[in-house]
Amino acid sequence: MSSSSSTIPVKKNAGNSENKFIRYCLISIWGTLLFFGFISFFQPQWLVDISSEGKKSEALDLRNYGDVFLKKRNYKAAIIQYKKAIKIQPDLVSAIGNLGVSYTQLEQYDEAIKIFEYLLKIDDKNTHINYYNLAELYKRKNDAESTIKYYLKSTETNPYPLHSYQYLGDIYLKLSNWEMAIKSFELALTNRLTLENSYYGLLKSMKIASTDEPEIQEAVIAHLEQTADLTIYDNNVFVNELENDKEIAKTYNFLGYAFHRNNQFKKAKENYDVALNIWPNYEEAKLNLNKLVITK
Repeated sequence: MSSSSSTIPVKKNAGNSENKFIRYCLISIWGTLLFFGFISFFQPQWLVDISSEGKKSEALDLRNYGDVFLKKRNYKAAIIQYKKAIKIQPDLVSAIGNLGVSYTQLEQYDEAIKIFEYLLKIDDKNTHINYYNLAELYKRKNDAESTIKYYLKSTETNPYPLHSYQYLGDIYLKLSNWEMAIKSFELALTNRLTLENSYYGLLKSMKIASTDEPEIQEAVIAHLEQTADLTIYDNNVFVNELENDKEIAKTYNFLGYAFHRNNQFKKAKENYDVALNIWPNYEEAKLNLNKLVITK
């Protein structure tokens, strides 16, 4: 009897403890579920931030996969990855831009045009690049009017518009519009990378990049409105570079050709000579100069 009376209470206590433990676990589980249900319903900012950062990270990973395919010239696979990234983060400019590049490489020009036109609406930091890409696309479609339109827009917004003016001049040459070709090539030479043009181009780039930072932008604008004294800096690097720049030699040659076709022979010779001073073995400039002598 004594042994039974001593064992029954132990079993009873063990059962009560076990039941309490189970009830505690169930309450904890329900409490956790209710807690997460609560925060999911009210979407506190910290939860939104965590979720948003996770999505951004996933979108960037997908974009990076797309970039790998793009470098390997597997454009169709790149497009799939970029589209997945954009679906997660619709304003991921880098993925959208490379999607446009992928369509371009596949010669799906209309699709690429839609992409860069969309970027013009949402991306105010790369406006000149998007205009330039549109010009290139319309050039491939042999739409001279639209090509000129977007090259011009690119020159208006590009901190370094040299190449846009060069390509404009080339289009005008093909259209036999000698006067506009002359104007474009002259503007290209005006905007070549001298020390001054590089300095102000850098400030213009900083102005575009700092649209979200008013204090920096204000300081940049103040410097743009001032005339900088650049004489205190060594300009030899820029001078030497320009004196050996074959792309600049080509620009002088094309300018000479435009003057030549416009019957401005003296100016044509001056520009051919400059092209050959920069690049003495430039065969095309030599041929143009010889033709000029025969023409005259």
